[in-house]
Amino acid sequence: MKKNLSIMFVMLAFATTISAQQLEKLFDKYMEDERFNYVYQKKANMMDRLNDLTNIEAWELGKSPISTGRQMLTLNSTDKSLDESFTREVENALKADKYEQVSIVRNGKNRVETYEKNSDKGTSKVSFIKNPENIMVTLNSYAPQK
Repeated sequence: MKKNLSIMFVMLAFATTISAQQLEKLFDKYMEDERFNYVYQKKANMMDRLNDLTNIEAWELGKSPISTGRQMLTLNSTDKSLDESFTREVENALKADKYEQVSIVRNGKNRVETYEKNSDKGTSKVSFIKNPENIMVTLNSYAPQK
């Protein structure tokens, strides 16, 4: 009985680890696909960091988060089935990685959804932009300042 319970806990931990990086796997999967534009930025410059700040008081106290990288995938396609399947993949990855939706902006058929996830390693912010024939996903990662 203890052996079965131990195996079950190990499998659960393994499954949690595998599903914890679904969004990163999505970027890896499509970064060389010619139907997508892919952008990777290791560290943001000062102007980018200033634009990202949402808490001016933290910035003034020197506690602003430090950008650890940005990635962006843009699907430029007129293939409706590809649009729909990619949208489902992104939504499933966000759900699997346990991102919390923090805002939605809709203007006609255009929609922007923002998600966040906090962990010991820092904060990840995702913008999921859904426009007809143009879908964009951006992932911004931040580490807490030490």
